[in-house]
Amino acid sequence: MVEYDNKNWLALLVTFNGSVIGSIFSRIVIFTLFSTVIAGLHQTHWINLKNIPSTPWAVVGVALGLLLVFRTNTAYDRFWEGRKLWGEITNQTRFLSMGILAYLAPHPDTAAVQQRLIHLLIAFPILTKQRLRQIQNWQEVKPFLLAEDQQRLAGANHSALAALSLIATLLGQCTAQGLLTEQRLTILHSSLGELTRCLGGCERIRNTPLPIAYVLHLKRFLSLFCLTISLPLVAAMGWWSILATALVSYAFIGVEEIGVEIEDPFGEDPNDLPLDKICTTIEQNLTELNPPVNFPVIRTAGQAG
Repeated sequence: MVEYDNKNWLALLVTFNGSVIGSIFSRIVIFTLFSTVIAGLHQTHWINLKNIPSTPWAVVGVALGLLLVFRTNTAYDRFWEGRKLWGEITNQTRFLSMGILAYLAPHPDTAAVQQRLIHLLIAFPILTKQRLRQIQNWQEVKPFLLAEDQQRLAGANHSALAALSLIATLLGQCTAQGLLTEQRLTILHSSLGELTRCLGGCERIRNTPLPIAYVLHLKRFLSLFCLTISLPLVAAMGWWSILATALVSYAFIGVEEIGVEIEDPFGEDPNDLPLDKICTTIEQNLTELNPPVNFPVIRTAGQAG
């Protein structure tokens, strides 16, 4: 996501960083060239367009504007829901970390268990981000995982969910060993449930595109409108109809392209959510809560003491 000063209107007026103009420029050129041909044919009297009424385009323009508003609102709802889900991931990882540090009873192995759990919580948002972007980079999470944890997560089809499952397993082992009471385990499990809900919500946004029929109809409707808008304008505006076509195309296609960019807010486009920054913030917060310790061998259920 591009950071900017909303009060500096001049800088925003001239900047192209984060703008959709790069992705819509070729379409604007096509529609402008077509309007140039129409204007040239009319001005040289090859065709006569004086009797074409502008009413149909005016009515269609209103309908198209309403469709674009709906399209943009739908896309922004997905963007904002994604941001709220990642805000909840940030809050729940903080709460879980504080609970892990506060609730586990004093024991020679407690500090190592706490750090192992918190490192898994740091790895969870990173693994979630990678799943949403459909990439896998174990080097990004390797500093936070024990070898056995990395091996277990690498063998799972859903590494982010496997990380939550491993945290739940370790908390259960702490309860079995008397390091955590049942009541406190229930509190921590509720936060794990919230993280699972957030993970599912992000996957729902990522895996549910807008219906193809709506997308196709809007794109065809929009292209046809921009392609023919010069027909009712050329008689009154002459060569200036070329500029009018370019401006109308920029306005309408730009709004539609903004919706395309933000409907999947988990990518790496300039207008997507800053997931890398959020993951870094979570890492910094959780690391500050729990200073590093040297890992001893962690005993698990069924292993000899």
